[in-house]
Amino acid sequence: MEKMDVSDWFLPPQVLERIAQIKDPEHWLVENKVNTYNALPADPDGTGIECEVCRGKGMMAVITEDTAPPRMVILPCACRSRRMTALRLKRCGMLERAKTCTFESFRTDTALQKRMKELAQRWLDGAPTQWLAFCGQSGAGKTHLCTAAFVQAVARRQLAGEYMLWSPAVREIKSSLFEGGRDLLDQYAQAPLLYVDDLFKGRGDVPVPDTDLRLAFELLDYRYNRQLPTILSTERTFPQLADLDEAIAGRIRERCAGCIVSIAPGAGKNYRFRDEGEVTRGQ
Repeated sequence: MEKMDVSDWFLPPQVLERIAQIKDPEHWLVENKVNTYNALPADPDGTGIECEVCRGKGMMAVITEDTAPPRMVILPCACRSRRMTALRLKRCGMLERAKTCTFESFRTDTALQKRMKELAQRWLDGAPTQWLAFCGQSGAGKTHLCTAAFVQAVARRQLAGEYMLWSPAVREIKSSLFEGGRDLLDQYAQAPLLYVDDLFKGRGDVPVPDTDLRLAFELLDYRYNRQLPTILSTERTFPQLADLDEAIAGRIRERCAGCIVSIAPGAGKNYRFRDEGEVTRGQ
């Protein structure tokens, strides 16, 4: 390689002298640039993921060996996939819950819970347009498994997920619609992956407002027509959902294509009342 002329570079004299002594100054300069980039730490991103290779940037610099002259190229670090998943979960407020609500930590003491876990895992391996729904009994593990499935789907499919806790989210949507804005409703409707938690939250004997039913239909119909993956949990059994609105229930059943469980209320089905391995009367 022809010796590089650096005499007109704006560099300190000691650096120019050092470059003149190096056999391949061009490669040396690029190597220093790479090392400087890789040593630069990023500001904490709140994920808790530490990486000595990229120093929290999620990207790392390398030297291309197949070009002349050599140059620096920025590539994803091995930690980037985990980091992006954590950032997506942090954005929708699910990062902390994701640490405890896992498939591994879900107890399968009963045949029902085994079936629920198997169904959630089957949904993960199924068609990317399929929905997942757990309906009925409070405390049966619906939210735990929906969260585990949501987290795994965000990680495996590299999707930007949205978490929607029904009651407070609907109040915010109504307020924004009253003020003439649809951004929040569209945010949930158009999300690549949506998890609706506690749909139609409330006692079964309390009527659901017509405005809530209309919003639920608009939201789920949009996702139904566009085959956008959706996860739902509700304390209403599926027959109760059908009584509330057949159009909503029908769309949920069709898109779930078998990945739906309706748990009738009953004693022993609320795992929150477990005490040292014993299950007391469910609520």
